[in-house]
Amino acid sequence: MTDSPFARPARVTGLDVARALALFGMFAAHVANDGTHGYAGWEWLFVTHGRSAALFALLAGVSIALMLTRSPADDPVRHTRIRVAVRGGMLIVLGWILSILATPVDIILDNLGVMFLMVLVAFRWRPWALIAAGAAFLMLGREVVVPLAEHLPRWLYELPVVHELWSFHYPALVWVGYVLIGMGLGKLAQWRGRALAWLTASGLLLAVIAYGTGTALWGARHADWTSVESHSYTAFETLGNVGVACVVIGVSCWLAGLLPRVTWPLAAAGSMTLTLYSAQIVMIAIVGQSIVYQPTNAAWIALCLVSVAFACVWRWRVGQGPLENVFTVASTAVADSDARRRARVGGSV
Repeated sequence: MTDSPFARPARVTGLDVARALALFGMFAAHVANDGTHGYAGWEWLFVTHGRSAALFALLAGVSIALMLTRSPADDPVRHTRIRVAVRGGMLIVLGWILSILATPVDIILDNLGVMFLMVLVAFRWRPWALIAAGAAFLMLGREVVVPLAEHLPRWLYELPVVHELWSFHYPALVWVGYVLIGMGLGKLAQWRGRALAWLTASGLLLAVIAYGTGTALWGARHADWTSVESHSYTAFETLGNVGVACVVIGVSCWLAGLLPRVTWPLAAAGSMTLTLYSAQIVMIAIVGQSIVYQPTNAAWIALCLVSVAFACVWRWRVGQGPLENVFTVASTAVADSDARRRARVGGSV
């Protein structure tokens, strides 16, 4: 527990359900068999590739917005900015630590940490400005990242932290768009009633238009910029991913409100995705790379069930997830210390 004078607001259960689905989708992308490994699998699992990580990043933006809009601090922007900056730095370090395990999984956490640092300048932006800026990064980021990756000197290309801006997987100059859009939605959405219907319908329409247009153009041109393949980072793929994320969030919030007891186990897992994601990487390192290179759906299901079981017990008996608690205590302590220092200086003037 933290002794922060700023109480944390109640969680939005539906968002936790969506986080759990994003987590299980990333599990599937890592250890499940979707039929592309030379033997029969569940072909429908192709939907988890790219989209799950995009949902994860977009939800991170929603969380930032909720931290900001619900902060009871005297200066909510400064207080939240410090909390997010500290969390961003901790995500970068945690990503590096998990990368040392040398698993075949492309770790998203250090890239996400860089995205957290990038959005610090956007805390005062209006919701639609955040969404517009996010869409611009998603639509144009690839056109910036590809030339940079090809022409930058190697020492700069591989520079720690900065490298995440244009890395091959999860380049922050593209993926920060998901976080910005999530921040915009977090400031706009009420997570109930008509707002959920609007979010779901808009997401479905966006996904159909983006994927449909990209697929049609690909059939006519076969140009790279028309691809909707996962991690192609085209405007059609990334905006389609945003649409899918909006649908998942809308449906998850609706189900959580309709069936709170049924969805509680998922919400428990979604409340500690950082812990469970990290534990998955450690598990892969212990079991061996064969679980990735020779994936089975039994392994995926087992991983999901164990994660839910652990989360339910931990949430019931302890509360906040282990890593989540560390991040909350550390980031809030730094922000509170700054607030107290500013109060002392103000009081002495």
